[in-house]
Amino acid sequence: MSEKLFLIIIAASSVAVASFTVYEDNFDDIGEDTFDIDNTHSDREGKILFPFISIVRFANVDCANTNTMNGTCLARRECNNLNGTITGTCANRRGRCCIVSRTCGSATNVNNTYFTNPGYPAAYGGGPACTIIVNRCNNNVCQLRIDLLDMVLAQPDGDGVCATDMLTITGGNTIVPILCGDNTGQTLFVDFNGNAAITISVTATLATTFARRWNIRLTQLGCDCPGIAPNGCLQYYTGVTGTITSFNYGTTANTILSASLVTGTRQLANLNYGICIRMEAGFCTIQYSQSPNDVFSFTVTGDVEGADNTVLGTQIGAVNGAACTTDFVVIPNPVVVATNLPAGTDRFCGLGFVPVQTGAKPFVLYVVTDANEGATAVTPPDVANRGFSLTYTQTGC
Repeated sequence: MSEKLFLIIIAASSVAVASFTVYEDNFDDIGEDTFDIDNTHSDREGKILFPFISIVRFANVDCANTNTMNGTCLARRECNNLNGTITGTCANRRGRCCIVSRTCGSATNVNNTYFTNPGYPAAYGGGPACTIIVNRCNNNVCQLRIDLLDMVLAQPDGDGVCATDMLTITGGNTIVPILCGDNTGQTLFVDFNGNAAITISVTATLATTFARRWNIRLTQLGCDCPGIAPNGCLQYYTGVTGTITSFNYGTTANTILSASLVTGTRQLANLNYGICIRMEAGFCTIQYSQSPNDVFSFTVTGDVEGADNTVLGTQIGAVNGAACTTDFVVIPNPVVVATNLPAGTDRFCGLGFVPVQTGAKPFVLYVVTDANEGATAVTPPDVANRGFSLTYTQTGC
């Protein structure tokens, strides 16, 4: 073979290798992986190395799944290394939809991790604290979004204290109250404190038989992520309309009596947090009102059992201003919708809520409860309170 012909063959081979694309159908390990193809040719001159590299990349984004858990698009090898579960393909079949789930006594630095009780969706009987430690994926992560996809723990005692079961979240730069009861659908945003880990712990009393369970999705948000919550906001809502509910809100009463032997409260004690709503483009004010067709949707203070439907959920049951000293909702600079006049106060409590609107920005609502949600000798009796469920609607400029 002439030297000229040999060089032509080599050049043609080079073009063929360089244009070859690696797909998941051909290889199991792809994604951010790099494939090295080393072809060696031997002749009288020795070995010639052809360091041609074919790279297949795709974003590690959410991928749809058939159940309540979304996955992350990863290479098969990455998913296996994380002890994840492959549920399908993604990225035009180049990746695998991988669900990463953890339970008690684990740690994770993987975005989109699920934290579940042992045996989920089966009930958890209780025992020692069940904990997961969440480390940042990288230094560009600022916040942890915690979606309580399914969160059913024992109700608080009759005074609103989480004495049997409790969810605690510590280590972040956001103060999170102790939670219990039914909080399915609630979402919290917790700022990372530098590189410090965030610890999520569920304590469930073994002596109490209860069909408790949890499935928590943990999403790490970059500092420049559009969905990151503003500083000081434990909860963050988006959209022109929506519904805001207090923790453990529900229409059924707590079956546990308070210390003063009245029907207990679902409203949790020792709350002090902010709920923010993103102001959408072209909207300048926001209106709040009770959720319709629910007489319990604003029962923050007062005697629910002693009031009938002519009081519950009506203007008669509404209390505001200086009379709200123990448990209340704060809405900055409100205007009464019916009269278009200033409300003259930003505190609201009682057994009903009069619709108000505000143009104060950012759109934020504060929730405050004291340490005792039952009846006491020095305050008006709080009996069978549920908390609140408020709808919001933004109005155009």
